[in-house]
Amino acid sequence: EPLARKLTQPRSPMNLTPRLSAILLGISLMLSCVAPGRADSAPAAEVIDIGGRRELLLDDYLIARKTGLELKLHEPTAREIVMIRDKPWEGSGSDFETIFRDGEIIRMYYMGMELTSADGSKLRDNPGHPGPRNAVACYAESKDGMHWTRPDLGLFDFNGSKHNNILWDAPDLDNFVPFKDPNPDCPPDELYKAVSSGRGGLVALKSADGIHWDYLQPDPVITRGSFDTQNNAFWDPVRKLYWCYIRDFHGPDGKPTTDTKTGIRDILFATSKDFRNWSEPRPLDYGDSPDEALYINGIRPYARAPHLFLGFPARYIDRPYSAAALRDLPDAEHRRARMKFSPRYGTVLTDSAFMTSRDGHTFHRWGEAFIRPGPERRDGWVYGDGFVAIGLLETPAGDSTAEPELSLYTHGDHWKGPTRLRRNTIRIDGFVSLHAKRSPGEWVSKPLRFTGSHLSLNFATSAAGSIRVELQDQSGQPLSGHSLAECDELFGDTIDRTVSWRDRTDLSALAGHPIRLRMVLSDADLYSLKFEE
Repeated sequence: EPLARKLTQPRSPMNLTPRLSAILLGISLMLSCVAPGRADSAPAAEVIDIGGRRELLLDDYLIARKTGLELKLHEPTAREIVMIRDKPWEGSGSDFETIFRDGEIIRMYYMGMELTSADGSKLRDNPGHPGPRNAVACYAESKDGMHWTRPDLGLFDFNGSKHNNILWDAPDLDNFVPFKDPNPDCPPDELYKAVSSGRGGLVALKSADGIHWDYLQPDPVITRGSFDTQNNAFWDPVRKLYWCYIRDFHGPDGKPTTDTKTGIRDILFATSKDFRNWSEPRPLDYGDSPDEALYINGIRPYARAPHLFLGFPARYIDRPYSAAALRDLPDAEHRRARMKFSPRYGTVLTDSAFMTSRDGHTFHRWGEAFIRPGPERRDGWVYGDGFVAIGLLETPAGDSTAEPELSLYTHGDHWKGPTRLRRNTIRIDGFVSLHAKRSPGEWVSKPLRFTGSHLSLNFATSAAGSIRVELQDQSGQPLSGHSLAECDELFGDTIDRTVSWRDRTDLSALAGHPIRLRMVLSDADLYSLKFEE
């Protein structure tokens, strides 16, 4: 024990060779593992093997203890309108976008549907034809995520013409959510898969090119649930199975219900090995988060850390009726008109929340809004605001010398049309940070095991802020050459900075051994960390 303590105390600069440094570190780690425990020592904590994966500071998963720090939710920045949905088949309720990069193009799938007429006098009107019109699935493409084109597909008729960008039309269609299947066992004719509402439940579709679609099988693949929302399926490369998240309702007692008036909107999940046979859908577990109505779910693995699922559910808030409050919201006249069809068409408001999961069914959901309805304007603050499209895109920053960012998309201006699609941006990994005010705070990790040769951080500080990192053995003693005092101060704003100790970065001698991280932050945000080669 005395030798272990001596070896792990901060040292003055010495001309140690890399080989000698590695030997000393190895002796220190071995002694810390076999030395007798101190009288006040606690039982050894379980070691988390993070390998070389990226870990986002979204929760307390890595944190053993912290002082003077908080987990802080960050909001995206609203950018430009990238599409105005003004085609007759897109209607006044165009929404439910799914966006993903596919080679050199970016694909977007979305719904065209009618809600009310421009003056609010008609519901789901089909101009020139009797009766309500059906929803249709539409398609658009982009090279940069900012400029979109709607190709003339010539596949489906709309009011006597096939000159449109409709790529799927079917009975009971309300949503259509595709993905490109990275499953290595995927047949070529099923390279693109989708789930969609259909007769009898949720149907599965397939495509070889992402444009021409057909049913994967004639019968629905999932029949339990209410499918009039953006149901969502994808392949999980970490757990090697398909996930599907669908909408349902539960009563005040928590049990499933078909009563859509008193029921609370919730989210179910199911899994499958082959996309045809699915487990019985079960509700998500939100821990101690309050029970509140959730509409779409937006859940997908995060590309930079696919073991983590990120979700962007829309919160469905039905405000108690107040003539005064509704009078002061934008366009009260149209709001009153559509309330004649259903009161909730005027009283319901929506925004976007944020939630994360490490197992696919237990989610940590933030209580504050991720995206608010925003400043009041003529067509805002309505049922349909804040729906986040499925899919995050890495896009260049406005300044070509700056690091890239993430683009995510929201739509607005429901009910009157045309709806508008807006691009929003957020820092890469920047959904939540471990945040420190000017007064320093610190955190110590649970025991970790990693692979790689250096530690990279995604962080931001003020001009006066800083971050310092210490590596400790499993018992919490600083490792020789990697103490807090020896760490080169980190400051700036970058998604990738290598940590150094007296200008040394090589950690290969520690790879595979249990260690702890200790970090001291001042006026700083830490978003993610990764041990890399």
